[in-house]
Amino acid sequence: MKTYNKIIGGLASMLLFAACSDFEDINHDPTKVDEDKVKSHYLLNRSIVHAQQNPHIAERVFVIEWKSAARFDRANGLATGNRYDAYNTDYLSTDFAVGWLNDVNMAINLSEKRSQLPDHDSSEPNVLQMSRIWRAYLVSELADCFGPIPPVNKYDGVIDYKSVEELYDFILQELKEAAASIDVDADMSAVKEAGTDKFFNGDMEKWIRYANSMRLRFAMRISGVAPEKVKAIVEELAKENKLITNLAHIASVQEVDGWNELAGVMSRSWNYQPVSSTINNMMIGLGGIKFQVPELIQDKVVLKDAKQYMGLYFPDHLTTKTNSPGAGYFFDGLPEIIDPRATVLYHIPGYDDGEHYFPNVNLADSARLVDIDYYKNPGDYKEPQYVTTLTTKYTWNTWVAGNWDYKSTVSSELLQTKTFPSISKKYRMSTNRRIFFAPWETHFLLAEAALKGWNVGSSDKVHYEAGISSSFEYHGLTLLTNAYLQSTEHNRLGTSVAYDDETEATDYTVDYIDGYTGLPGQTVYKYPKNTIYRNGEFNNDKLTKIITQKYLAQVPYLPLEAWNDHRRLGLPFFDNPAAETDFNPSNYQIPLTKNNYMECKWEFYQERFMYPEIMEINSKDSYETAVRLLGGKDNLYTPLWWTNRK
Repeated sequence: MKTYNKIIGGLASMLLFAACSDFEDINHDPTKVDEDKVKSHYLLNRSIVHAQQNPHIAERVFVIEWKSAARFDRANGLATGNRYDAYNTDYLSTDFAVGWLNDVNMAINLSEKRSQLPDHDSSEPNVLQMSRIWRAYLVSELADCFGPIPPVNKYDGVIDYKSVEELYDFILQELKEAAASIDVDADMSAVKEAGTDKFFNGDMEKWIRYANSMRLRFAMRISGVAPEKVKAIVEELAKENKLITNLAHIASVQEVDGWNELAGVMSRSWNYQPVSSTINNMMIGLGGIKFQVPELIQDKVVLKDAKQYMGLYFPDHLTTKTNSPGAGYFFDGLPEIIDPRATVLYHIPGYDDGEHYFPNVNLADSARLVDIDYYKNPGDYKEPQYVTTLTTKYTWNTWVAGNWDYKSTVSSELLQTKTFPSISKKYRMSTNRRIFFAPWETHFLLAEAALKGWNVGSSDKVHYEAGISSSFEYHGLTLLTNAYLQSTEHNRLGTSVAYDDETEATDYTVDYIDGYTGLPGQTVYKYPKNTIYRNGEFNNDKLTKIITQKYLAQVPYLPLEAWNDHRRLGLPFFDNPAAETDFNPSNYQIPLTKNNYMECKWEFYQERFMYPEIMEINSKDSYETAVRLLGGKDNLYTPLWWTNRK
């Protein structure tokens, strides 16, 4: 079949194309289609399936843009200010996001008509509500990435862009009405037999929970700009208690191996996805649980106290121009204390355990550091010269991405992906279910609301601990939960787990070894100051704990939500990319330099995607309307309405 790559403007023509076997005709106004030839739940299913992001768009949007913005991986990308116009052009096309909206809008149009017929299928009214719920999510995804978009199309040629504020009003109202309109007793056999509900297989009670939980998510998103409105919504939802609160309710879609629409979003073998320094700094020292070393290698590894020992110091080879704690050090062992989810989410370098290690990453036992003099004057030597050979097997290291200058060359062997802990094999093989909403998010949202003093039925502490427990249950770590919840040990960012422990960590003296001389030394470990949050004076208050745990629980499937939290709250702490050389703001890069790399500023973080360049050329009126509604320049750094920073 033909496909048309019309850009949103784009949504201007909203050309319909279809691939489902029940619908042969394409590129017609759906109101003029022979409606006997297409079922609305097939169109909804098509929208959901395609929005899983096939490998082409998943690599570009999910991995390179969302995961970079959320600091889920050690990577450049959106985190350093890359625009990615070609990727966004793809994303906002009928092949992808516009097509997903086309299909669900058509499903809604058809369901609305059919639900009025006296002989309609008993599932039709519920399909209408399912479609409205799914459309609300799609609108939020695009609005949170770009800003103003046209959310609804009646196939009448009218393009009606809405501001982000209007979009959120629309989303919240749609979710409320749809959830209230679902008939849980309706016969959904038509949907079940066709297999066209990839989320819940026709279980309408779970669709209600999904709608309500998303409404909670989006309400809390705008809590900084509409607190009284949000308070009423949240308290209403908490009182009704029809939310995603345990793993049986989880909203997820089964991945399928291969190059197809349901292939795992992290499945491409060449995307290594090593742990980021942001995540590593959160996990090391957090929770008081010893590193979960596999039994087969317990006699081969060395656990070292990462709080008392920084590692081998190589300032001439490893970047020091960043505010990431531990910059310049190589940790020559495994950290004794680390969040137990670390060894579920990532593999141990150099070790093939058959479960977490993904073969394409490759194994490495060692890495050599190039002598600086040889690098500068290679002609003076007959053979390459090296400062040292580091054992990388059974170590746990990562460093910030960014501008490393010559250090990336002299440390090139060490910076190969095979020396880093990388995302576990199970997330690469398309055997999981991609998560869209999990119970831990509900609990952390309610914990945040309760912290504000809102009545959500239980205390902030109860929901905070329930969120952690849910995450641990998902990862098969339930037996470790109680000890973890009681820990008052600080991670590298100065945050502990125990909710009632708000003692702020203080700087202290720590040991290290000079990597060049082998001599021991001491330095002062300084906790970072996250000045975009409460002037950098708090690293261990209750909101920091809530968002830290929410962030870690969302890894790896919900980077967009983690990015959203950082944009609205400044939490958790995102360290700066390396600035061994200055970035170039004139090319959309962050305004980070060799002089300000220790600072923490909003302008160092991306706020949105830019609209595709072709939109300004081919749909100038639509583009100008969108930018006017955005309320700022069409660049990476104009904040969205709900960030409350305009």
